[in-house]
Amino acid sequence: MLYYTNVNEDSRVERNLLQSTHSNTVVVVAGSGERVLALLDNESVAHVHVVDVNEAALFLLQLKLSALSVLSVDDYLRFCGHSPAKTAQRKDWFDQLKNELPPACMMYWQNNIASIEKGIVNMGHFEKFLHRVRPSINLILGKNFQNSFGSNGLRTAFPRKRWDFLLRIFSFHLVYQLWGNRDAAFVSPDAVVKQIPSALNQLVDDGALQSCFMAHLIFKGHLREMMQADFPPSLQKEVLEKIKSRIASASLTIHYHHTDVLDFIRANEAVLQGPVFYSLSDILSFENVDYLKQISEQLKAPGDTLVWRTFLRNRVEKDRIHNFLDHNDTRDHTADECTKMYQVFSSQNKI
Repeated sequence: MLYYTNVNEDSRVERNLLQSTHSNTVVVVAGSGERVLALLDNESVAHVHVVDVNEAALFLLQLKLSALSVLSVDDYLRFCGHSPAKTAQRKDWFDQLKNELPPACMMYWQNNIASIEKGIVNMGHFEKFLHRVRPSINLILGKNFQNSFGSNGLRTAFPRKRWDFLLRIFSFHLVYQLWGNRDAAFVSPDAVVKQIPSALNQLVDDGALQSCFMAHLIFKGHLREMMQADFPPSLQKEVLEKIKSRIASASLTIHYHHTDVLDFIRANEAVLQGPVFYSLSDILSFENVDYLKQISEQLKAPGDTLVWRTFLRNRVEKDRIHNFLDHNDTRDHTADECTKMYQVFSSQNKI
């Protein structure tokens, strides 16, 4: 199953952290592929190891990168579904690029051609959940709410009572389950779903709805009304052009590994010569803290950098952050994350 296919994390955090390191090797969890794309224009990076236990996530990134290498940037955005395109056109584009895909990946997408025709960024489990729930959300909030995306937020017209009612509704696990969300990150008993309405309320209070991609995805279903300057890195045309150029010049090698991150690191100790940059996404949505500590203990090279997130599970209390990994200081980058839903942390071995 594809859990996410569109942008779902503020990858500017990982992007800025990578730029501050001397890493030429990146190990990254695939996810939706958008966080991976945000790291690929960095000219210091020569080797990227994309790791995921979900093979469909690897196929998604392979499709996106093949599309970017074959199509123009504008057509890539249309093919993926970030911009409008006819279903027949997307199928024609797939026919142009499918021979660039590994056999298993090509077969997967041939069997899921309807997802391509509808735009792959609309077809993840999370994106489909939003599509189902969005009409009810917007009905509850009324038309005035859309004015909150204006430059000044039009606070005088904000439907506060409707908003507070919506926040209360989405503070309960059952609501997500009733609308068909089966992702453990949301519906596990220990998932703190109240973080979602809390984050959305902070965006409203800060007047930040217009600049936050997640708000656009939730309430509009697309990012086409965002200011270009606020676009996630993986959708910025100059970033995509640079990635496209790097792929064409073979200055970047990308390896795909259908395995567990910890198993991959243990099996490739000789290959992963530091400093290596590890981007693990919200791995604590699916693993416990001890698992993350085991990964951290495997990283011994000076300058090795580990970046991870928490979402609704295993969130870290402020008084535990500094010594969270026992042997390394942990830095908190949560304030730099625009959705207000994630905590983001990093740890780096001393050089």
